[in-house]
Amino acid sequence: MLGTWLCTPTAAQDGGFPSMDSRSQMREMRLEPLPIFFPPNPPPLDRSIARTVSTSGRYAAPAELAGYVDEIFYPPLGTRIYTKTLSDRLRGQVEHYRTTKQALQNELRAELDRLRDSDRATRASELAAFSRKQAPRIAELENSAEQLRRDLINSDQTWGALRQWRLGDNDRRGFSPLEIGQTMRGYAYYQNGLLPAQRRLLREISIEMATAADSTANATIAQPYLFFPPEPARVLLPDDLPADVATKLAAYQTKKSGLKKDLYDAVYKYDGQKLAFLRPNVLKALAEKQTPLLAELDRLADEIRAGLTQMAEPTAIAERSPLSPTLQGRVEAMMTNYAIAQKEAAVQVEAVLAEAKELPMQASYRFDGDGLKFVVAPTRGYRGGGSGGPQSSSMAQIEAVRNRISSIAETYGRHVVDLVNEREAIRAEIGQAIGSTKSQSVDSTLFAAMRVATARENESLYRDYRIAVFQPGLSPGQRQLLFDSMLEQLNLPLPRGEMQPIYRSNSW
Repeated sequence: MLGTWLCTPTAAQDGGFPSMDSRSQMREMRLEPLPIFFPPNPPPLDRSIARTVSTSGRYAAPAELAGYVDEIFYPPLGTRIYTKTLSDRLRGQVEHYRTTKQALQNELRAELDRLRDSDRATRASELAAFSRKQAPRIAELENSAEQLRRDLINSDQTWGALRQWRLGDNDRRGFSPLEIGQTMRGYAYYQNGLLPAQRRLLREISIEMATAADSTANATIAQPYLFFPPEPARVLLPDDLPADVATKLAAYQTKKSGLKKDLYDAVYKYDGQKLAFLRPNVLKALAEKQTPLLAELDRLADEIRAGLTQMAEPTAIAERSPLSPTLQGRVEAMMTNYAIAQKEAAVQVEAVLAEAKELPMQASYRFDGDGLKFVVAPTRGYRGGGSGGPQSSSMAQIEAVRNRISSIAETYGRHVVDLVNEREAIRAEIGQAIGSTKSQSVDSTLFAAMRVATARENESLYRDYRIAVFQPGLSPGQRQLLFDSMLEQLNLPLPRGEMQPIYRSNSW
C-alpha cells in the first residue's frame, strides 16, 4: 500500500501500505510527520471557483506543482520537492513527461479547432479517427505517469507511513467519513496495481465521503452533481432528458455504483489485512476483473453523450434564467459581492498567516454559509514558558494572530449578514413572480438563476471542460488530456500540505 517497503515481501509485490511490523520500524527511524500535498478537487462544470483555500504560510504547496495538478504522481512529487530529494534524473523525467503530454494536448486542441464549424456527425467521425491515431502515444503516456508515480514514492514519506490505525481495526466507534475518504484518497495515489480508471473512482469516492451527510436528502443537497468521465468531472444534466437517454443514464449510474462498491469493499478489506504479503492481493485481482467492466462503462457513457448532443451542442448545454432581467441582475450582483467579500477576507487572512509563518502554530480557516471559521493553535507538544521567556513571547504572538483573524472574521460576518438580507429580499420577489410561497419552489428557482449566472461568467473558462465531458468521438485518454489542460488553465489554489496521520482523531 503506501510506499515501496523493503521490510517485508509486500514491498516487492505490491508497493503497499506498511504492515504493523514495518510501521514500528519506521517509527524508530523517524517520528516527525511530514506534510503531504494533495491536489485540489476539480470544481463542478460552470461552478464558481472558490479561491479561498489557505495556500501560504507553513506547508505551502510548492509552486512547481501547479503544472501537474491532475497527475497521479502529484503527492509524491510534492514530497520530493518539499524535502529537496528530487534528483536531476527524476526532474528530467518529470519535465520530459510534461513536454510529451503538452504536445499531445496541442495536437488535440488543433484538431478540435479545425473541426469547430463542422456538423455534428462529421466532427464526431473525424475525432474518432484522430483518437485512433493518438491512442498508442496516449497509452505510452499513461504508462509513463504510472512509472513516475512509483519512482517518486519514498516509503517513509507517504501519506500512511506513520499511520497507527487501519480501516479493518476492531474499533467500537467505527470510522468517520473523513477517515475513510482520506484512506481511499491515499490508495488512489500510492497503491500499486490499480488501473488509472480505478484511481479516478477512488478520488470520486473520497470526494463523496468528504461531503457525506446524515441522510440521503442532505447528501444530495451537499453534492447534487453527477460524476461523469473524465472523472472526477462533475456536471448537472437537464431535468427533461429524453426517455432513452434517461434510461441509459440510470443504467450507467447503477453499473458505476456497483464498480465503486466493489472497489471500496476491496480497499477496506485490504487496508485491514495482517500479514498481507501471505494473502492473495484482492486489489490486483479486482483490477483484472474490472478491466472489461470499466470499458463497458465508457461505451455506455459514449451512448449517453450521443443522446445529449441531439438536445444541444456540447458547448451550449445551459439553462435560461427563470427570472426577469432586472431580478437576474440582482442575483448576479449578490453573487459577485459574495465572491468579492470572500476574496478580500482570504487575502487579509493569508497576509496575517504569511507574517506568522515562523511561529510554532497551526492555523486553518474556511468559509461557511454564515461566516468565516478559523482555528489558530500552538503546534502540538508546544508549551508556553514563564513570563518574559521566549516561549511566552511566542504564545503572545500566536494570540495576536488569533485576534487579528477574529477581527477579519467579524468584518466578513457583517458583509454576510447584508448579503443574506439581500438574498431573502430576492427570495420574496421570486415568490411573488412565480406565485408561490413554498420554500422548495422559491429555492429551486433561485438556484437555477444562480447556475445561469455562473455559466455566463465561466462560459469561456470552462469551454474545454464541457468538450472533454460531452463531445462525442473522443477517447477516454483524450478526454483526460483535455480535462487536465483545462485544470491547469483554471489556476486553482494549491492546498497546503496535510500532516502525515499517526493516531485517530478524538474530535468525533
